[in-house]
Amino acid sequence: MLVHFPDSKEAAIRAASTKQSNNLVVAFYTRDSFYEREAQRMSASAIRLGLSVAMTAVDSAGSWVRNASMKAEFLFNERRARRGPLLYVDVDAVFHRDPWPALEEYMGDVAVHYDPRVKKLIAATILINDTPAALILMEMWKDRCNANPDIWDQVVLEQIIAEDAAADAPQFDVRHIPVAFCWIFDRLSNVPVDAVYIEQLQASREARNKPRWFGFVGKRLQRRRDRVEMIDRILMQEKDSDRTKS
Repeated sequence: MLVHFPDSKEAAIRAASTKQSNNLVVAFYTRDSFYEREAQRMSASAIRLGLSVAMTAVDSAGSWVRNASMKAEFLFNERRARRGPLLYVDVDAVFHRDPWPALEEYMGDVAVHYDPRVKKLIAATILINDTPAALILMEMWKDRCNANPDIWDQVVLEQIIAEDAAADAPQFDVRHIPVAFCWIFDRLSNVPVDAVYIEQLQASREARNKPRWFGFVGKRLQRRRDRVEMIDRILMQEKDSDRTKS
């Protein structure tokens, strides 16, 4: 279910209509990989809305799963080093609007999205509030991912949260954010929402793509490439316009 990506005028109106905050979006990407372009796109979509982004480059751990597993350690370090709420977003995403006003109601330790179809946690967007328990959760996640680097990071986080919820005295207050903060761009089963805040562009389709006969590209990957091309065209037009004005 494709949603409209705001052009420069719409983005400017949305940026002007919300009170700018000092809250920070954090993300990381593997250097010398196609994820560098994903990071540039995500940053551009955030900056045009007045959002602050701290983007970090890391060395590849050797595989897609192991690179994803570094997320837990990255977020533990970010949570330990910074004050205030942090919003982690995978770099293969773009912002449609400022998410912070809508996130103010999620006052627990962390907030994540669960796919209602399969009841699975999706770690592409994570709100990490500035609480002692949030830091403990990030540390537990880091330690378990480091011990099991070939297990998908979001599976590990889901297990930790489930174990804690089943305890007699849970120590983590985990809230659930709607799909509007984790909108997979072409998923037909997305629950309808009034507004999309963050759109996920599924770069894993590129990372997992295997060469096919005669260079044939699968439908899911082609849909991603078409969507990325459209968004890049809008962002590039804005960049060219800024150059002209300067």
